[in-house]
Amino acid sequence: MQVAAKVIGEVQALIIFPVMPYAILGIFYMFWFAAAFYLFSSGQIVQNNCNSNCCAYDLVSKRVNCDRCCGYSIHYTPHISIAIFFHLFGCYWATQFFIACSSTVIAGSVASYYWARGETSPEIPFLPVFSSMKQLIRYSLGSVALGSLVLSFVESVRFILESIRRKLKVANTTPESCMGKTVYHTSRFCFQCIEWIIRSVNRNAYIMIAITGKSFCRASAIATELIISNILRIGRVNVIGDVILYLGKLCVSLSSALFAFLMLDTHKYRSSHNKISSPLLPVLVCWALGYVVATLFFAVVEMSIDAIILSFCQDSEEHQGTAQYAPPLLMETLGDQNEMQRLTQ
Repeated sequence: MQVAAKVIGEVQALIIFPVMPYAILGIFYMFWFAAAFYLFSSGQIVQNNCNSNCCAYDLVSKRVNCDRCCGYSIHYTPHISIAIFFHLFGCYWATQFFIACSSTVIAGSVASYYWARGETSPEIPFLPVFSSMKQLIRYSLGSVALGSLVLSFVESVRFILESIRRKLKVANTTPESCMGKTVYHTSRFCFQCIEWIIRSVNRNAYIMIAITGKSFCRASAIATELIISNILRIGRVNVIGDVILYLGKLCVSLSSALFAFLMLDTHKYRSSHNKISSPLLPVLVCWALGYVVATLFFAVVEMSIDAIILSFCQDSEEHQGTAQYAPPLLMETLGDQNEMQRLTQ
């Protein structure tokens, strides 16, 4: 945690970098919604067939009308239906792609600081971020796109199965037997596990892509081998880091809510024209916004921790259990050299 904070302090561009991918996503969503409006409005509006007589009071003509009480529906041609499906899938894929690019750039910036032995120079504050972005655009876009595609495909399959499950539940056609319920819940659990595993593998694969420049499949294999061989070390760091980051998010969000409450409790918002009946809703909104912003920026710290620990494991793997490029602070955090040699063997 201290090493990650030091890296972010040295590579200052990481503090404002999370704004960039989400700004690009915002621009992308504007074009996506414009295209979505065209697609969803390209169907043909037809009146539903009425099997029985039904009548309703028409407010315009002020009389009972029995001609248009069955409602309308939109019918799409097969080509438009396929286009809508790919448009929705493309939106999710693009979202995962931009998030993956952001993670890879952050990991590359932190890894470049690690492999420079944590030495500071006048070029460090902004150079690693731009260098990592250049490396991503030139060498790793295909690997990142493949990883985001795999995750999007699994998420789409799970979403389709979940939609089918809800429709069956509404229609009261869910399995009633014990065996059917067991298979049903087991399949849901398996898909959730597969999704979690793929997310974890993708995250570590992006880090190894930034460190080694390998393809997605090769980087996934390297990351998996490093995690298995250093499971205790990585697990200890991740558990402690997750707890600290979660407490940090809570502190930031609660501080935002407390500040909003104290501001609304002043005389300015108690007067007649600015009086607020209840501060509950504004305080909850400030708490939610504070938590979202804290999550956005603490994600940089979380990715930095993962990149540092995987860089350390890769360094130890390449030098027979002795990390040659680890900063002194990281060596103090993970123990002395003899202990590290014993753990990596």
